Amino acid sequence: MSEEKISRRKYLKYAGAAVAAGAVAAAGYGISQYYKPPTPTTTTSPTVTVTTGGKRKVRIGGTKPFTGPEALPGKSEGDANKLWAKMVNEAGGIKAGDGNTYEVELVLYNDEDKPENVGRLYEKLITDDKVDFLFGPVYGPLGMATVPIVEKYQKFEIFGTCSFNPKDFRNWKYIVHTITNGPGYMPAILDMIWERVVPNDPEAKNLAITHGDDAFRQTAGSYGYEYAKQKGFNVVFYETYHSAITDFSPLLTKVKGAQPAIYMNAGVYTDAIQIIKQMRELDFNVKLLWTGTGIVFPRAYEALGKYAEDIVTCTQWEKGLIYKQDYGPTHDEFLNAFQKEYDYQPDYHAATGFQQGLVLQRAMELCDDPLNSEKMRKVAGELEMTTFYGKYKVDPVTGWQTDHKMAVVQWQNAEKVIVWPMEAGAKTLHYPIKKWSER
Repeated sequence: MSEEKISRRKYLKYAGAAVAAGAVAAAGYGISQYYKPPTPTTTTSPTVTVTTGGKRKVRIGGTKPFTGPEALPGKSEGDANKLWAKMVNEAGGIKAGDGNTYEVELVLYNDEDKPENVGRLYEKLITDDKVDFLFGPVYGPLGMATVPIVEKYQKFEIFGTCSFNPKDFRNWKYIVHTITNGPGYMPAILDMIWERVVPNDPEAKNLAITHGDDAFRQTAGSYGYEYAKQKGFNVVFYETYHSAITDFSPLLTKVKGAQPAIYMNAGVYTDAIQIIKQMRELDFNVKLLWTGTGIVFPRAYEALGKYAEDIVTCTQWEKGLIYKQDYGPTHDEFLNAFQKEYDYQPDYHAATGFQQGLVLQRAMELCDDPLNSEKMRKVAGELEMTTFYGKYKVDPVTGWQTDHKMAVVQWQNAEKVIVWPMEAGAKTLHYPIKKWSER
């Protein structure tokens, strides 16, 4: 977030506000469908005489949706996990805090984008494959499905692109996050508007906010709504819609009637495409528009063409987002290595997957018992660093990411251009955007 980033206390306050606003439930993200208070499985480790200067192995496991609706993000994040392991091994391994060097072995299974597969596969990774640590999967429901297993077996896990609603937190102790969580999606865009737009156009304070009622959309939208009010925006229209709808015309007619300067919708890819199509049909024009997270993908531009121009969205990472990193490869080194290995341009899922590896690697370097989940989780909870992906710092108790900033991009001339944060090389923001009839 900005200098007014949400503290843990505000995080929990907003969770209560989300519930009061009608936060829905569990269709999708709610941990209640996966979570039962686990019976910890305590294993007694044999006494080991630690030698230093030796060659050892660290075994890391996880799942990704290599098939199913989230297969593209799954492949992207999984490819980056593999690239990180390859680069570490080619450099000689991880030089850990116990004086030994560790070669990485990576075991990834296809969870088929089915939460019901995740628990079984993570248990297999722990009990059969004997992994030391875990990389979380892509997408919130899949990540939530790992929690009971991770807690039961007390295995350290690094979440990838899985966000969750803080109200679902059950005091789990073995997980840390790499990404900005769902409540921080809309605040990134709001911070950008407040700093870059409002000083020149006070009307930009007049917002309309809508979002779906499934757990991801509800989390991103309701927390964004509360943040907008706290920031000082004038929310002229706010409404939740059923996430299964395909005809947004009745909703958009009401939003248009409220005459917002800016319209923000917390939705996914299908929402984004349909909302833009129906805004055009209704000749509903605004000065700036966010239709949902799915607009970040190149396929959205392919589907919309010129009508995607100047639409903004948030992202965890993008090509061209430059940070002054103090650990790991530079932006260009990561980009070049990934493209050379896989012959396609990495997206934020790939960058997140590589970040999972960097967090584990740095924690092992600083840990005097680098195969011990308890000690590794403690080190990861206290670790601070900046990589090509941005800042990493978590709340040491909850494991929630606190310092990684979402970026904001705008489609300009068929390319995603960074327009926030300013310190990451932000370019000119197109504002106000063209009317549909002028495109």
